[in-house]
Amino acid sequence: MRPSSLLLSALMLLPATAAAQDLVPLPEQSDIVSWPTRGWTEGETIDIDDIIGADFNTPSDITGQTRGLVVVRGGRIVFERYADGFDADTRHVSWSMAKSVTHALVGRAVELGLIPDIDAPMPGAFSGDDPRGRISWRHWLQMLDGLDYAEIGVEGLDNDVIQMMYGPGRFDVIDFARDEFTAEHTPGTHWNYSTAGYHIISRALQSLIPDICIDASADPRTCRANPRVTSDWLDREFFAPLGLDAVEEYDHAGTLLGGSLIYMSARDFAKFGLLYLRDGVWEGERFLPEGWVDFARSNPEGSDSNLYGAGFWLSPEKPDNPDTLMPPPHDAFHAGGHEGQTIWIVPSRDMVIVRVGLMPNGPESWNGLFAMNQSIASALD
Repeated sequence: MRPSSLLLSALMLLPATAAAQDLVPLPEQSDIVSWPTRGWTEGETIDIDDIIGADFNTPSDITGQTRGLVVVRGGRIVFERYADGFDADTRHVSWSMAKSVTHALVGRAVELGLIPDIDAPMPGAFSGDDPRGRISWRHWLQMLDGLDYAEIGVEGLDNDVIQMMYGPGRFDVIDFARDEFTAEHTPGTHWNYSTAGYHIISRALQSLIPDICIDASADPRTCRANPRVTSDWLDREFFAPLGLDAVEEYDHAGTLLGGSLIYMSARDFAKFGLLYLRDGVWEGERFLPEGWVDFARSNPEGSDSNLYGAGFWLSPEKPDNPDTLMPPPHDAFHAGGHEGQTIWIVPSRDMVIVRVGLMPNGPESWNGLFAMNQSIASALD
């Protein structure tokens, strides 16, 4: 549900150079290009076959099978290709790209006034006298919650995400998290990749939705949530205004599995990427709070993280060792998911690159996929 643990362990050793750099400005939508709410404008097609390979039906030894690739430049689709059996309407599982969507959902709730302060304790899974109940929205979103949770670097049945999603926690991920994941670090200091954290965020978000409980007399912070009410709210306040045809999954307790399971087409994932490329503005109106996208693409201050902002992966750099420096452009940030799902956002190129497919999860494959995205961006300088 995330990039390779070996690759991430290596990247975490890199210094947080991006935090000291100015962020590349996010480009505005051109007045002569329509917003893609009701459909994409297509631009002049680019030739990138030498980068991606012409045949999507023959899996690559490195990056596996690309099932769909969409490249957006200047708000227009300039490249689109699918493997046999897939097309522009096919929904693909997000895996951990859902975390980026959940970051946007929280931002939308902030913009709507439902969350007045992301530095306030996040409601939901834990009681007020539990130290875990005092962790802020900000620290949950940055994966700086400090819980004793093991996902990266843990193989097989000892992996907490496996136990939570497909083992004893599968019917109620929040109840499982409450029982299993204790406070270990001071919030805000230690980064730890966590699908559990984003499920917990999703449940906290659900508690803000009116009439969310199956039992009307229950506490919205702890009740069994109503998936239909959640789905209607998500569609009304987020998916429909952007023109997204999305499907999300819930556990038996009604918790939105916002850490890993949202389904959209490649074109719709590209719309989502464009929302972030356009600084949270859609159809000329502010949809996410001002500064929300910069929050997503900035290194957290005061932590040991240097490769994750909030809901999105960053492009780490190590200038004193060219072998570990990601090729340019260095301002890219992305949503990433298990088996090679990526939404690559490059402000300096006014570009979004969506790749969906099936890929081995080893570091060689992830490095190859990152290089492909960066090569596409570089080719359109």
